[in-house]
Amino acid sequence: LWMSSEGNEEKVSQAKKVLKNAIIGLIIILSAFAIVSFVLNRLLAATVTGNLAGGGPGPGGGGIAALGNGIIESHYPARNQQDVPRNTKIAITFKEPIDATTIMNGDQLNSQNIIIYKTVDGLNGPHVTEVTARKTDDNKTFVFKPKEYLGSSSEKIWYTVALSKNIKKANGDAAFGGVVGNIAYDWTFQVGTFVDLTPPKIVSIIPLPSATEPRNVVIQINFSEAVDPISASGETKNGFDNIVINNKTDNGTVQGNFYSSNQYQTIEFLTEDACGVNSCGNTIYCLPGNKNLSPLVKAATLVAAGEPEAVFPYTGIVDMADNSFDGNGDGVAEGPQTQSGKPPFNANNPTHDGEGDDYVWSFNTNNTIDLTPPQVAAIAPGIKEEGVSLDTVPEATFNKFLMSASITSDSVTLGSQPASLLNYWLSKQNKDTEKQTVVSLNHDQFKENTQYAPDFNSGIKDIYQNCYSPCSGLGVQGGPSCCNGVAGKNNTCQ
Repeated sequence: LWMSSEGNEEKVSQAKKVLKNAIIGLIIILSAFAIVSFVLNRLLAATVTGNLAGGGPGPGGGGIAALGNGIIESHYPARNQQDVPRNTKIAITFKEPIDATTIMNGDQLNSQNIIIYKTVDGLNGPHVTEVTARKTDDNKTFVFKPKEYLGSSSEKIWYTVALSKNIKKANGDAAFGGVVGNIAYDWTFQVGTFVDLTPPKIVSIIPLPSATEPRNVVIQINFSEAVDPISASGETKNGFDNIVINNKTDNGTVQGNFYSSNQYQTIEFLTEDACGVNSCGNTIYCLPGNKNLSPLVKAATLVAAGEPEAVFPYTGIVDMADNSFDGNGDGVAEGPQTQSGKPPFNANNPTHDGEGDDYVWSFNTNNTIDLTPPQVAAIAPGIKEEGVSLDTVPEATFNKFLMSASITSDSVTLGSQPASLLNYWLSKQNKDTEKQTVVSLNHDQFKENTQYAPDFNSGIKDIYQNCYSPCSGLGVQGGPSCCNGVAGKNNTCQ
């Protein structure tokens, strides 16, 4: 109006009025957003903390961050997990390195930024403040151990863990951007009436005992429960030796890195010996070729004989209740060979007489490299399936074992239409007989009348580090992407 007024004062005046009203309207909109966000956060904190029957879980966490859609990769206990043992530890893994001083005060929890409290007491009630804090060398995973047991021996109690917006990345940037209110993310879990005295054990390994594998195979150890990543992951060059890969051919050890994934139930080993590139241009790392290798998984030293609790610093693997690793799987923690006097449990040995809680097996490598990528063999629910239950867990079955550490919320996403923020977290299970891996997308309850779209991208790798081509499997060939089983040139659905 103004530019076309040609000096007409009436049009100029009208244009000014439009601009003025637009600015006023924009201010009202922004103010309304801020007010509504503030009120919703306060109401959410109130409902989560005191107004739920039985002190049960809240509607999915406060703040604006969402598990799987933000900087948090995983945490333990899981969202709304029930019957968690009273002597549990709490673990949080971020996607990027974090400024440890915003989470820890020395070896203690920074209780201003990580707030642990009984859900019924509310955010403004008493907090659990006497908590030991530890971290992995990469500053991505933090583990917290309350000095006193949580909960009660007579009733089940819900707890909330809340993360402040003041947590910062290692580079100084805010870990959570755009937060209205102080709490950026929270979750609840139920503590049972019991103390966990059951030690963790191994349920499966890759490679299998006595197998011969291409040298780009990833060594994978799957445990019966979550194990403390402080005890089970790290770099050999930084002194980590709770798991050792022995090179029996050359009487040496293989150097590399151990990674925790799959909600802390899987540990994997990769060397730093680059030996090729996969179809996505990612570096492949290899074990020594034509060698006999023997991984040794150590039990941790016990505080006292006959008790499963391990001494810190850990000399071996422990679970999230500090129970030492049970290598021979007899349900009793006996500590390492230096404490029990028993030789390691040998998975290549069919008798196992007199073997202890250290765990060892051996396999061979050849000098080949497997470059065959994985494919999707099955999905559930089906493409465009209707009437799906709100608590259904979407799954994709791959025709090869997958590298667990590649199954992240960057390589597997969960979209929706209409768009909504949903907490989701990933887990995997190997089907040993079929040599397949099932990837599950756990989530808060779905919303009614909403379409959900799991997206599996090329960040997924098989156990030989080959990347998944999103348009392979289920009869679809092409690429570089596909939607609902139809190959295309981009990642959109029409």
